[in-house]
Amino acid sequence: MALEHDIASLVEASEALTSTVDNKIQSIDSALSAALSASETKANQHLAKVDAQLSRYTESQSHFRVTKNQALVPKEDGSFPKDWSAGYLKQARLVETVETGVEPQNRTDLAREFLRAIGSDTKYFAKNFNIWEMEYLPYRNVTNENGDTVKSYSYMMYQYLRRPTYVTCAAVVKHIRGAVPTGFWCSGLEANAPAKVCGGGISHSNRNLYTHCHPYIHGKDLDLSETTVIQIALPAVVTGNVPIANAWGQFPYLGDSTVSAYEHQPTPTLP
Repeated sequence: MALEHDIASLVEASEALTSTVDNKIQSIDSALSAALSASETKANQHLAKVDAQLSRYTESQSHFRVTKNQALVPKEDGSFPKDWSAGYLKQARLVETVETGVEPQNRTDLAREFLRAIGSDTKYFAKNFNIWEMEYLPYRNVTNENGDTVKSYSYMMYQYLRRPTYVTCAAVVKHIRGAVPTGFWCSGLEANAPAKVCGGGISHSNRNLYTHCHPYIHGKDLDLSETTVIQIALPAVVTGNVPIANAWGQFPYLGDSTVSAYEHQPTPTLP
């Protein structure tokens, strides 16, 4: 009987110890959960402050245009926007001048659509600008290394620009028909959707680089008659990182028509 009593006492003691350990584990788990929750809350608060600071920093940057004629003022003959190269254009026409100082309800649906894309469907905004409709060939013919004529991608309106720093290239664009262009100021363009700001950032790995900001049309499998038609306003390349989804607009030009920001280039001299 003594042995049975001792065994019963040991079992009772073991159960009591197990209960004590379980309670201690629960206490530790509770404390750990509370500590983790407090740490997560502090981390989220810190991240929110960082996000707010980054947002304020992004919005406080100064951005300057390195391309000309963002308003798309036409050449003297009215055929195409001046200072822009046409690319593989079939035809272009000036659709509308969007004017400031007009009550929104008195504007055309197209003008309001383009203004809504940049959050400016109001009576007053920065400055008048033009909307152009442009039709582009789906491909171009090039001569390869064997001397054969082959089809290659077509490209659209552009300007030459230097890339000494991070820049943003964008425009307000609406797809009308044909293959959807990609790249530069057509990045993110959607077929048959309302006008939207398209584009994105262009980084650099060397301060003596350049580029031509032309979107591409990969239509070499199409018939030449299957042209791409888009409507465009306010294209530009500007310095810095512009959050184009909510901050695109009209930017000051870095330079002028008389003296560019890079002054003049030397001409070759003979020895």
